[in-house]
Amino acid sequence: MKEFLQIHNNGEITLPPAICRAATLQEGDLLEAVVEADGSIRLVPKSVEGRKLVEQSQLKDINWASKQKQGAKK
Repeated sequence: MKEFLQIHNNGEITLPPAICRAATLQEGDLLEAVVEADGSIRLVPKSVEGRKLVEQSQLKDINWASKQKQGAKK
Protein backbone atom coordinates (compact mmCIF):
# COMPACT_ATOMS: atom_id res chain seq x y z
CA MET A 1 0.00 0.00 0.00
CA LYS A 2 1.30 3.43 -0.94
CA GLU A 3 0.01 6.83 0.16
CA PHE A 4 1.45 10.30 -0.22
CA LEU A 5 1.95 12.31 2.97
CA GLN A 6 2.57 16.02 3.34
CA ILE A 7 4.85 17.49 5.98
CA HIS A 8 3.16 20.39 7.74
CA ASN A 9 5.00 23.57 8.76
CA ASN A 10 5.64 22.21 12.27
CA GLY A 11 7.12 18.96 10.92
CA GLU A 12 4.03 16.85 11.58
CA ILE A 13 2.57 14.31 9.19
CA THR A 14 -0.86 12.71 9.25
CA LEU A 15 -1.23 9.02 8.50
CA PRO A 16 -4.29 8.35 6.34
CA PRO A 17 -6.98 6.15 7.93
CA ALA A 18 -6.36 3.40 5.36
CA ILE A 19 -2.70 3.16 6.44
CA CYS A 20 -3.70 3.08 10.11
CA ARG A 21 -6.22 0.30 9.48
CA ALA A 22 -3.76 -1.75 7.41
CA ALA A 23 -1.10 -1.41 10.12
CA THR A 24 -3.66 -1.83 12.94
CA LEU A 25 -2.63 1.50 14.46
CA GLN A 26 -4.82 3.47 16.82
CA GLU A 27 -4.72 7.03 18.11
CA GLY A 28 -2.02 7.32 20.76
CA ASP A 29 0.09 4.41 19.47
CA LEU A 30 3.84 4.97 19.69
CA LEU A 31 5.91 4.88 16.49
CA GLU A 32 9.70 4.96 16.21
CA ALA A 33 10.97 6.88 13.16
CA VAL A 34 14.12 5.34 11.67
CA VAL A 35 16.07 7.14 8.93
CA GLU A 36 17.79 4.54 6.76
CA ALA A 37 21.20 4.99 5.08
CA ASP A 38 19.48 5.71 1.75
CA GLY A 39 17.42 8.51 3.35
CA SER A 40 14.16 6.57 3.44
CA ILE A 41 12.10 6.77 6.63
CA ARG A 42 10.63 3.73 8.32
CA LEU A 43 7.96 3.97 11.03
CA VAL A 44 8.07 1.10 13.52
CA PRO A 45 5.21 0.51 15.98
CA LYS A 46 6.41 0.15 19.56
CA SER A 47 4.99 -1.89 22.40
CA VAL A 48 3.16 -0.74 25.52
CA GLU A 49 6.42 -1.23 27.44
CA GLY A 50 8.14 1.10 24.98
CA ARG A 51 5.41 3.69 25.54
CA LYS A 52 5.95 3.51 29.30
CA LEU A 53 9.69 4.10 28.85
CA VAL A 54 9.04 7.10 26.61
CA GLU A 55 6.53 8.56 29.07
CA GLN A 56 8.99 8.14 31.94
CA SER A 57 11.71 9.84 29.89
CA GLN A 58 9.38 12.70 28.98
CA LEU A 59 8.44 13.19 32.64
CA LYS A 60 12.12 13.33 33.57
CA ASP A 61 12.67 15.95 30.84
CA ILE A 62 9.72 18.00 32.10
CA ASN A 63 10.98 17.80 35.69
CA TRP A 64 14.48 18.80 34.60
CA ALA A 65 13.16 21.77 32.58
CA SER A 66 10.99 22.86 35.49
CA LYS A 67 13.98 22.81 37.85
CA GLN A 68 16.05 24.77 35.32
CA LYS A 69 13.31 27.36 35.02
CA GLN A 70 13.02 27.67 38.81
CA GLY A 71 16.79 28.12 39.09
CA ALA A 72 16.77 30.85 36.44
CA LYS A 73 14.16 32.85 38.37
CA LYS A 74 16.36 33.11 41.48
